[in-house]
Amino acid sequence: MIINSITTEDIKKIFSNTENKKLYLRKLFYKTGNSSKIEVQKGKLDQQIIESWSYEESKSIIREMFRNHPKFIEQQKLDVEIDKAINDWNTLNLGDFEWPFSAMSFDQHVHTLNRNKSLSEQEKDDIISKETIKFRRIKQINSLRNDFIESLIFKNENIIPTLGNNKGVDFYINGEPYDQKVGKSVGKAFIKEYGQNYREIALANPELVAKSLYKNQDEERFGDEPRLLIVYLDSDVNSQSIQKQLDSIDFSAPYDITFDYKHSNNIVISHKTKCFVILLHN
Repeated sequence: MIINSITTEDIKKIFSNTENKKLYLRKLFYKTGNSSKIEVQKGKLDQQIIESWSYEESKSIIREMFRNHPKFIEQQKLDVEIDKAINDWNTLNLGDFEWPFSAMSFDQHVHTLNRNKSLSEQEKDDIISKETIKFRRIKQINSLRNDFIESLIFKNENIIPTLGNNKGVDFYINGEPYDQKVGKSVGKAFIKEYGQNYREIALANPELVAKSLYKNQDEERFGDEPRLLIVYLDSDVNSQSIQKQLDSIDFSAPYDITFDYKHSNNIVISHKTKCFVILLHN
């Protein structure tokens, strides 16, 4: 937790590069009247940040740096692009807003289509052409929505964003690091467990969604770190729905999640973590 102090590991995650560190210190020293010379060497630069760290003042400066970044400025305008992309989808008559295939199974998907003797070669070409267009456009829409969501999350005063692309940590919430993960749905396991009422159960108990996603994650990407989960209950959520639901999120108290995970060596280990859950729906 960085409320009381900051470590070199936290510095790396938040500032990403030397230029961000120097800019931060220049702003901090100007604000506090500190006349110290900013160090050049990485180790000494980090030490200056550690010694001068003051959570509220530091948070304010880092948020100001993020607010002035061109990426954040562009993110706030994405609501128009999101809704245009969804309207284009409907205009092109691409059908249900759902993934036509998994990127990891594309080869098998094409193989299965090729073996379908009830379809002509032209029909197969038409199917794969439309599916490829759907896949590209869903990727595009999701990328726009994810960037828009990031800008909305930042508006909460409890948030310290990281200033670069840092795998493993996207935000510090109330001084604790959180990794943002986006889920296309609540997952097959959750739907199987709770049946036809899974949607109502998810909305009433978001922590159950989090527990299921932690419990049923692939071991290659396994992690029990605190997460900020963005989960789509409806795949075609527009910008207005996203903004309305993000504005109502309380980032003061995460869910405490306990889950048992069966690892590849068949050993079941109980894990504990913290998690915020945002369920996006129409």
